[in-house]
Amino acid sequence: MNVGHGGGEHLQQMNKKTTEFDEYYRLFAQKLYGVAFKMVSNQQDALDIVQESFIRAYQNWAKFRGDSAVSTWLYKITLNLSYDFLKKRGRANILPVEKDFEDRRVVPNDRRIMDSDRMEKIKKEIDNLTPKQKSIFILKSYDELTYREIARIMNSRIGTIKATYFQVIQKIRKNVSDKEVGKNVLQEI
Repeated sequence: MNVGHGGGEHLQQMNKKTTEFDEYYRLFAQKLYGVAFKMVSNQQDALDIVQESFIRAYQNWAKFRGDSAVSTWLYKITLNLSYDFLKKRGRANILPVEKDFEDRRVVPNDRRIMDSDRMEKIKKEIDNLTPKQKSIFILKSYDELTYREIARIMNSRIGTIKATYFQVIQKIRKNVSDKEVGKNVLQEI
């Protein structure tokens, strides 16, 4: 079969696209999974969201204009799919949050019990945030993105992102009985 010159170029372009895409997958799949998991609180659903994010990104690769970083685009797709999932699932139908795996045979000391209780309260507060607030909190606290990066992902102004993040932190501190919840504790969630 004679492919011809044009077919060979197309094949080279497809191989380049696949190679580039594979690299982005290696760089961002784990981070996107972390965001999706923190948004939907379920491993399998988070994996499905990440898979769908990469499928959509691959299908629309040619449409990506490069106005922002590829990572920004991937985060945006993942957050939008997470929002859609949460809308479909509905607030009244929330699945139980998966617990961190701990060895229950080890008897924790009093300090660890207090920290564990405080962490559960914080997790509940985060779960009660609006999807937008939760997204901003996750991207800033867990993924340590800058306000500028979050603003690009969320199609928002930097000032709005800063104000929302500050309000979220204040809300969590106010609603958790231990008023001394610090940034380090919030990042451990």
